[in-house]
Amino acid sequence: MKRILLYKTGETAPELVRDIGDYERWFARVMGDGVELEIHLGFAEPRRHNMGLASYDGMVITGSPRSLVAPEPWMDEAAETVRCAAEAGVPVLGVCFGHQLVGYAFGGRVRRNPNGWEVGTVEVTLTDDGQRDPLFHGLSPRLCVNQSHQDEVAELGSARRLATGARTSNQAIAVGEHVRGVQFHPEMDGAVVRRLIEHRRAILGSDEETVDQMLERTGDTPDAEAVLRNFVCHFVR
Repeated sequence: MKRILLYKTGETAPELVRDIGDYERWFARVMGDGVELEIHLGFAEPRRHNMGLASYDGMVITGSPRSLVAPEPWMDEAAETVRCAAEAGVPVLGVCFGHQLVGYAFGGRVRRNPNGWEVGTVEVTLTDDGQRDPLFHGLSPRLCVNQSHQDEVAELGSARRLATGARTSNQAIAVGEHVRGVQFHPEMDGAVVRRLIEHRRAILGSDEETVDQMLERTGDTPDAEAVLRNFVCHFVR
């Protein structure tokens, strides 16, 4: 059994939990029975360098409705936790906000994406580095993934790019051998993303695409789920 710290940087809106559950349910579904998730609410009780990170086989940092563009005091402490995990040799995967936190922790810059929200099922393309990286083992250079974000890692700092996309340049990043970030949501199936789109209907409409069109093109993304399982298989100790 692999013991993974699920570092939650947010929670599902209370009115949605009964319909779609919370983050840990989504991650557990994809990661499977061989993984034991230990949940920590990073936004409520940030952990410092003495938290015993080395006892974990891996660490996953979740998405969040919060934003590094509107910083809160706990975020710098969370970034220090990421750096401490890296120093301890603990494999780390940041997802959405977690991806942005990884970038921020290693000198990158996070901003509000000038292209606006990126929501629903879209295509991302692996870089040459990405095609060689174990995170994308067995996958083609073009992946269908589910998105739900309006911020992005605009400058990489010491990270390197593994995947890119039409609306967001840095879709996946790597720091060293065992720290990774993905802007997309490998844990979310089509039903979860469609419910989130419905919930945000009032703020998602744009001149380019209606909310109904977003819903129409959104579905399950087996490629993205394979990325999460690759993290468990090829990175988690």
